[in-house]
Amino acid sequence: MRGIIFDGERLQLTDRLSVRDPGPGEVLIRVLRSGICHSDLNMIAGKGRAPIVLGHEAAGEIVALGPEVTDFAVGERVVVGTQTPCGECRECRRGTPANCDETWGITPRTPFTWHGKPTYSFANVSSFAEQIVARTTQLYRIGDLPPEQAALIGCAVSTGYAAATVLGAVVAQDRVVVIGVGGIGVNAIAGACLAGAEVMAVDLNPEKEAAARQAGATEFLATRRDMDRETLVSAIGDAFAPIDVIIECSGAPIAAEVAVRAAKRGGRVVLIGQTKPGARMDLPLDDVTFGREIIGRLNGGARPEIDYPELIEHARARRIDVAAQVTQVWPMAQFEEAIAALEAGKVTRAVLDMTI
Repeated sequence: MRGIIFDGERLQLTDRLSVRDPGPGEVLIRVLRSGICHSDLNMIAGKGRAPIVLGHEAAGEIVALGPEVTDFAVGERVVVGTQTPCGECRECRRGTPANCDETWGITPRTPFTWHGKPTYSFANVSSFAEQIVARTTQLYRIGDLPPEQAALIGCAVSTGYAAATVLGAVVAQDRVVVIGVGGIGVNAIAGACLAGAEVMAVDLNPEKEAAARQAGATEFLATRRDMDRETLVSAIGDAFAPIDVIIECSGAPIAAEVAVRAAKRGGRVVLIGQTKPGARMDLPLDDVTFGREIIGRLNGGARPEIDYPELIEHARARRIDVAAQVTQVWPMAQFEEAIAALEAGKVTRAVLDMTI
């Protein structure tokens, strides 16, 4: 079958990829659409384990059932989540399954074979392949929701939404700032707005204002690359203080530093943007100890069994306009063009059609 492999040096399209049969509690899925996320690009930049099939925003159709699987049927369409806690480790037994090493694919798995070599999966999904094996515990039925929209629920939509509603604990009348109006940022805006907050969006690209306002932001601040930290903190504060919750979605170290300093005393800072491996930030400690809560977690702290079905319904009802977030759908073979558009900031979300 076809897939997009990172061989340790570069991404390449291959037709010599294979995937194992599903085992107990697993199904085989034909991937219909896959989103492209900066987390995938960070894996390439960091040159981690390889060869590996990247991608972790998947919507697909079940084509085969593993032994004793009775809760799903062949032909059902699903979104695939990245969280698969083992249920047995110390963290799972303590009631903190988000800290399980298996839940994010931290524990290596090699369900694929390429040129006779065992090939790693990424984030328990690996949606840059025509077919994947997934556990039934990470599947959520999408019904008639278009697959290019459903795919984004697996990361961009759930991460941004949960960053606001779960980690940010946003409530009505909060004043919320979202830095970075990309695939995660627009959903952080939407989640905060659904909670009844006032939202200001911040981005380097003034063309992102339309997407921010469409998601629900009432204010927009365009910044410049030549602005230093003090200037940025002042600009955000002058425009929107007091800031109860600030959600940093860009992954830029300077943006994380500014987020901490711009929040009000007693405010909450959510750091959710995935940065490059080894990135650092520099903070005066008294900005933290004087009264700011800083929190970050993969997938925005989403609770899949609660948030994913809710988000599917939000998308169906257009309470969150996921359709507007899909800037373009590229054929799998044009993945390099799609990645270039994402890196250039030309898209809210780039999506691959894995069937053509």
